Amino acid sequence: MIPRFHFSYTINDFVDEISTTKKKYTKVQEAVQTYFSGSQLLYVGKARIGIRIALQAMGLKAGSAVGVQPFTCSSVLSAIKRAGFRIVFIDIDSNLRLSLHDLRTKSNVIDALIVTHTFGFPDDIEAIKSILGGKPVIEDCAQAFLSEYKDKPVGLNGEAGIFSMGYGKLFGIGNGGFIVSNNDLIKVKLIKQAEYLQYPSKATVLLQILRSLVLGFLYRPMVYSVLTYPLKRIAGAGSASVKEYPLVETAMPHSGVSLIARKFAENQLKVQMQHANGVLLEKLIEERFQPIKPLEGSKPNYFIFPLQSENRDAIVAYLASNGIEAGKHFGNSVYWVQSFGYQQGDCPNFERIASTLFTLPCHYYLGVKQVDYMAKTLNKFHVA
Repeated sequence: MIPRFHFSYTINDFVDEISTTKKKYTKVQEAVQTYFSGSQLLYVGKARIGIRIALQAMGLKAGSAVGVQPFTCSSVLSAIKRAGFRIVFIDIDSNLRLSLHDLRTKSNVIDALIVTHTFGFPDDIEAIKSILGGKPVIEDCAQAFLSEYKDKPVGLNGEAGIFSMGYGKLFGIGNGGFIVSNNDLIKVKLIKQAEYLQYPSKATVLLQILRSLVLGFLYRPMVYSVLTYPLKRIAGAGSASVKEYPLVETAMPHSGVSLIARKFAENQLKVQMQHANGVLLEKLIEERFQPIKPLEGSKPNYFIFPLQSENRDAIVAYLASNGIEAGKHFGNSVYWVQSFGYQQGDCPNFERIASTLFTLPCHYYLGVKQVDYMAKTLNKFHVA
């Protein structure tokens, strides 16, 4: 079975996390800061905490309207609500980027905007900002770590960028994320907000580290095929429940930050491998499955490879029968957004995509033969 994701966490990672000291933590994070043009990174226990902090650092009035696409994780919507702001949903286009037409229509009624680089594909921040006319933009980079636009990391084009290092993302560590900003005024406010975050207890950190170690074992290829995947099938599809905002706002423990930095160069190489896999899939897969077209001048990390078809459910089942774990990413998003005031018909293109989109694995652990096998298998699918 070719898994959707590859969770890379080893005994060496485990040892690194449990042996981290403050001195070691301070030294290694310099590599990450350099990549982000010297920006100070603020580490949070969950990315949604970063979104709440960033929103309130924008100086918006209580009850202000924040624009966001509905095709997103419900944790983003929970963070907007927790910050005390209203949600205005902006439609997306067939390439999973914000619809500039819908944004122009609704720009007068929003006070700030969250732009999601969905599945690691950068959106056109320049065009978006030209429409907004100075209103603050926050980049949701939860799936876009190490993605770039015009040779610049995503996250530095808006007022702030939010990244996630949680389960299922590029890095094999536990819950956590960070905020970056090049705006000096916003940066001061972000630092002030971060002062109120609590550090998790040693017991909590140890449990997170142990969980990562277990997941690293469960995602080993042989173990995944014989044990993990069958157990996931028994457990059924992902929950349609909304991801609530945490009761306690925490910072990321030093051990997690240390691991991010220590593996930074390694993960840059992994992203290059993912990018090569994504480019190859785009060449091999037939156009009838509507591969996403990356924005010109962008370099997506190909967190996962999105496709669209009216026969989505049949295709996912067909691929599974041929040893390929495809997914229906954000398949529950139509149900999530209804909990936050979304009305049917508000964003018609989103509703279509939510029911037709499926994803192929594209992670760095895949070789050319596996990528070729996935493309050939998918291309053989025909409706009876």
